[in-house]
Amino acid sequence: PTLTIPPRARLLVVLFSTFLAHVLEIVLYALAVYALVHWGGYGTLDESSRFSLDVSIYFSAETYTSLGYGDVVPGGAVRLLAGVEALNGLLLIGWSASYTYIAMERFWRDGNGTSA
Repeated sequence: PTLTIPPRARLLVVLFSTFLAHVLEIVLYALAVYALVHWGGYGTLDESSRFSLDVSIYFSAETYTSLGYGDVVPGGAVRLLAGVEALNGLLLIGWSASYTYIAMERFWRDGNGTSA
């Protein structure tokens, strides 16, 4: 609210900030999956010959958004983290949509307080 930019541009700040927060969360989950599989030995992620950090990021983005193609399948204890990630992503994406709607209602008004 204290930004000195036009009110409608503030909505873009909200949208980009939310997007970056979701990307950061996906990367953090991917790093956790990678560490658990690669160094911890707590499960598998698809075929061991294909396992890499980019596969972990792809799997994390797919799981976080609850898309669930099923082309990368976790095995072992990593499945629990995948379930938690899907639930967390579902909740945070819903929360972000709600917050964006509230921000849009607040910032979409022109300087006179009337709807544009």
